Amino acid sequence: MNEQKLEKKLVAAYDKMMGRIGKLLDKAEQEALPILQKNIEHAKQQAIELKEISKEEADKIADYIRRDLHDAADYLEQSGSEFSTWLHFDLELVEDRILEVFSKVADKTRLELAQLAAQAKHSQEYHTGEITSIGTLACQSCDTLMHFKKTGRIPPCPKCHKTLFVRTRRK
Repeated sequence: MNEQKLEKKLVAAYDKMMGRIGKLLDKAEQEALPILQKNIEHAKQQAIELKEISKEEADKIADYIRRDLHDAADYLEQSGSEFSTWLHFDLELVEDRILEVFSKVADKTRLELAQLAAQAKHSQEYHTGEITSIGTLACQSCDTLMHFKKTGRIPPCPKCHKTLFVRTRRK
């Protein structure tokens, strides 16, 4: 499978898994962190069973989703801001369904996000080749910003070609 097809496959899997998590969370609004973890695992298993992606790919996607939720939880906990502030983009530019899924996850799991934030106090690292969703990443070497307006694979830094990033709160 060529790189472009693999990237499209992983991006689609990320979006589908996040959508499934949102649907599952609708049923479990009053549950705590174990339910969130269980729902991520369920979405992952469903992707594997439907042969959308391999087990290894599903494990990666689940890790990426956990990372992004940790990052969102950390931001919300520290800033007290609305979830949309975390996105850093004019909301009209964001695909409506992605925003809706992230909003459902954030709105319906405030307690889970607070618990995730407590676990995610250390800096979250993003690496070239991983899949991430909307937001802004800063290169750890040269501080160049990369803006993601939709789910996609993280490329090397366009300026220095390094491969380590952190999510930034700067606009």
